[in-house]
Amino acid sequence: MDLFTLAAVNLVIGFFCASYFGIDYRRNPQQNYLLDFSLAGAVLFLQSTIQMLRSYHDFPYFLGPALVNTFTLLFHFLVLSALYRLFQLELRRYFLLVPIFLSYLLLQFPLFQHEQVHRFMLGFGMITLINSICLVMLYQVKNDKYAGVITFFKFVMIFNIFQTVLRSGLFVTAKYGFTMAEPNQLVHQFGWFSLTIHAALVLTGGLIVLARQRQMALEARAETDPLTGLLNRFSMQERLNAELNRAIRSGQPLTIMIFDIDHFKSVNDKFGHQIGDLVIRAVAEVTQANVRNYDLAFRIGGEEFLLCLPNVDHHMASTKAEQLRQQIAERAVLTDLRVTISIGFVVATASQNLDELIKQADEALYQAKRNGRNQVCSRHAEAAVQNREQSVVFG
Repeated sequence: MDLFTLAAVNLVIGFFCASYFGIDYRRNPQQNYLLDFSLAGAVLFLQSTIQMLRSYHDFPYFLGPALVNTFTLLFHFLVLSALYRLFQLELRRYFLLVPIFLSYLLLQFPLFQHEQVHRFMLGFGMITLINSICLVMLYQVKNDKYAGVITFFKFVMIFNIFQTVLRSGLFVTAKYGFTMAEPNQLVHQFGWFSLTIHAALVLTGGLIVLARQRQMALEARAETDPLTGLLNRFSMQERLNAELNRAIRSGQPLTIMIFDIDHFKSVNDKFGHQIGDLVIRAVAEVTQANVRNYDLAFRIGGEEFLLCLPNVDHHMASTKAEQLRQQIAERAVLTDLRVTISIGFVVATASQNLDELIKQADEALYQAKRNGRNQVCSRHAEAAVQNREQSVVFG
C-alpha cells in the first residue's frame, strides 16, 4: 500500500473519530475524554491532509515534514490525555505539550531539516515516551468496570512502542551500514502503515469505551430508583446475598436496617403527591449522606427504605440508626413540614438466611411503630431507643 493510500485511510479514520466523538461530547460535555478523542481525530485528519497534498505540491519545510511530525506527536499526546481523563487521573498536560512545541522548533534546525533519520529519531523518542507514560498508568489504574478497556489499550500501547523501537533500530543500523543502504522509504512506508493500525485501534478503543459506558448506564438505570437515585428492590436480592455470604466467610458483622416515613399517607393527603415526592427525596438525601461508599441503600417501597451495612455490629448500628433518625427529624422539608422515621434493624448471624434477616428487621420496624413511631428498635435487643425530642408528625 503506497503512502498516498495510507494517508487517505488515516484521513477517513481521523474524520470519523473527530466527528463521532465530537458529536457525543456535545451531548455529554462533562465527559472531557470525548473532547480529547475528537481533537486527536482532527489532528490526524489535518496531518493526513497535508501528507496527501504533498504528493501533488511542494510545501515549505515548516508546513511539510516539520508540521506532519509534530501533528503525529500531538495525536499520541491527545490519546494519552483522553485515557487520563477517562480514569479521572490528574495529568499536567503542559509537561508534555511544551516538549512537543519545542520539538517543532528543533525541527527547524539544519540538523533535522537535511537528515530524515534525525527527524524520525526525535519523533520516535517522543512517541515512545508518551506511550510509555500511558502504559505505566494503565498498569497502575484499578477499575473493574473498565477492565476490558484497560487490557485493550495496554495492547495498543505495547504495539506502538514495539513498532517505534523497531523502526528506530532499522534507521540506526542503516545509518551505520549494518542493514540495506537506503531503507528509509521502506521504513517510512512501514511507519505510515503502523500509524494507520494505531489510529484504527485508538478509534476502536474509543468506541469500546462508549459502548461500555452505555452498558453501565443501562445497568444503573435498571437497578436505580429514578426518584431518589438509590438502588431499587429488583437488584436487592443478589446484592444482599453477596454481602451476607461475604460477612459469613469473613466472620464480620452485617446489619440490615429497614425504615419508613411516619404517617406518610397523611403528608400526601394534606400537601399533595408532589410534596410527598419531595419528602421521599429529602429522606433519601439524608440517608445517602449517612452511608459509606460501600454500604448499600435501597428504596424498597413507596416510603420504605433498606440499608445493608457491612462490618457494623449492634452498638454501631444503634448509633448510626439514631443519628439518621435525628437528622431526618431535624430536616425541614418545608417551613411547616417536618417528618420523622421509624427504624428497625437486625445484626446477621451465621445461621440466618437473607429472608429471615429481612423478616426480623421488618418485625423490629413494626415494633418501633407500635411503640409510638419516631424511634429505633432492634429485633434482637427487643428494646427501643426512645426519641428524646418530639418532632411535628402529621397524621
